[in-house]
Amino acid sequence: MKRRKVHPADAANAAVLANAVRYDVALFLGTGRYARASAPTLEDARIEAMRLVADNPTPFGKRLPLIYGVTAEGRSALVTSN
Repeated sequence: MKRRKVHPADAANAAVLANAVRYDVALFLGTGRYARASAPTLEDARIEAMRLVADNPTPFGKRLPLIYGVTAEGRSALVTSN
């Protein structure tokens, strides 16, 4: 079976995440409003994401927080499930 070639953008995101010094969490609350948190590790960021969801209930369904890895230079990349 052939292996797929890694897309350059995916490789760049992986490099940013490998060098991340902190992880920022953002949860969209409404027009121009976000709940935000920051954590030193990815595991802590996932815990913070769950806390933000629990602290900001919605009658419309589940909100999904976004987690970004941030390097010391300020570059960021979205953390995906894979």
